[in-house]
Amino acid sequence: MYKIYCAGPLFNPKEREEMGQIASTLEDAGYSVFLPQRDGLEFAELFPWFQQKGIPAAEAQRILNMAIFSLDVFQIMDSQGLVLNMNGRVPDEGAMVEAGIAWAHNKAVVIFRSDRRSLIEGNCNPLVLGLSDFSCIDSYDGIPGAFETKFAIMAEHNLLARAHGFEAATASGREISSYLASERSRGDIAELLIDLFKERICQVFEDVKGSCSQADMQP
Repeated sequence: MYKIYCAGPLFNPKEREEMGQIASTLEDAGYSVFLPQRDGLEFAELFPWFQQKGIPAAEAQRILNMAIFSLDVFQIMDSQGLVLNMNGRVPDEGAMVEAGIAWAHNKAVVIFRSDRRSLIEGNCNPLVLGLSDFSCIDSYDGIPGAFETKFAIMAEHNLLARAHGFEAATASGREISSYLASERSRGDIAELLIDLFKERICQVFEDVKGSCSQADMQP
């Protein structure tokens, strides 16, 4: 049974309801889930107990902040995948950190986004989209299948000893940085980018069935 960490905004009833729906959809599909609002530490519930023990408010807040950070990092590392809820006028800051940690440690990342609002001319930030192979899911029902596909692809990649996304991105970035530092022409840079990414893009969108590309998310 794969375990999925649910990352997203939790600051009002509607956001918590949506995160609960994402978790329920995954659990109904047979996945184990860590949902911070349900399974983690609740600041408001614990803070009064620190006060009863005579811990100053500022110190109690620091302790709880450190505890929440440590627990969430462990739960990400203890999971095989992370679903990132991108809905909202701007993405949740904590969820962005959680997704970055997951991706850098070779966890499967699926982005859920049914909100059409965006800050970059209708597109999501490429640094965020890159965590999920530049694809996203716009329905709850599509999330479990996206993970199923990603886990199958990851198993194949392990057998073939292919570079993990973090390593591949670093290697590509090193080549691009070298071109920029050597003041190569724009034509040379464009040719390098095509060589680096064209085949990879074709492979990604061949592999990830049932997901919507960045273009598909346009209004």
